[in-house]
Amino acid sequence: MTDFVEEPFTVISPRRQHKLSCIFHRKKSPYIDEENREHIIILCHGYMSNKNGVFLPQLSREISSSSTKQFHSVRFDFHGYGESTGRDDWDYGGYEDEAKDDLRSIVEYLRNKNEKYFIRALIGHSRSGTTVLLYASYYDDIPLIVNVAGRYRLERGITERFSKAQLDELEKNGSFTLNTIKDGSFRITKQAIERRKNVDLDQIKKIRNAKILNIWGDKDDVIPGDDIYSFDDQLKNTKKTEMIIVPDADHCFKGKEKELINIIQLWIQQSID
Repeated sequence: MTDFVEEPFTVISPRRQHKLSCIFHRKKSPYIDEENREHIIILCHGYMSNKNGVFLPQLSREISSSSTKQFHSVRFDFHGYGESTGRDDWDYGGYEDEAKDDLRSIVEYLRNKNEKYFIRALIGHSRSGTTVLLYASYYDDIPLIVNVAGRYRLERGITERFSKAQLDELEKNGSFTLNTIKDGSFRITKQAIERRKNVDLDQIKKIRNAKILNIWGDKDDVIPGDDIYSFDDQLKNTKKTEMIIVPDADHCFKGKEKELINIIQLWIQQSID
């Protein structure tokens, strides 16, 4: 017998009217605080992934256990990914859109849906590790932020990501098509790459109210190790920031999912005011 139910729902983003596909992981016996609120944690997927990718479903189940405070969670597909609409609007450099449009839409929907819902934390992996920190720099209205293997220096990791033939086509035609086995094709443009390079991550130093946890695996071959130190340095004036490096963990924490989830679970439980 499970202690939760999973309920699909859709959120319409107000600016571009994208239909964002979501799953509400609802605990049957949720923690209710002294203000009669039920706490929700929002989980955000990475580049070329979706709401059911890597460790997110397991994290939904195990972010709280029978021996801890029980939190609901919501995971969703950013526009252009998974079951969400908006593929034609997807932008390789659109980190700010994903923070201000997609993620903000989910936050506001939940707040408007039920006055008892309280957004306790945002957790982002890879690309969305960066996105959740950008969200906090714009709004700073969520108490806890967890960045799992996010990238700080967005001008890096581009030429390594694509083949020489793709980069040659980009130079010649201004764009190329990235074909994936599961999710179809995505258009990568020169403009989007320049937009990515120009995203200013230094602005996260404006965050004051959130407590932030940065996690990185020391076998990550996607995100350079110095990026986690850059995050930690820029966030030194926040309410509280911590950095954890997981030994022998790769970018997706394959085989280390349980250890990662235990770290996040413990940190969130200990961070309840």
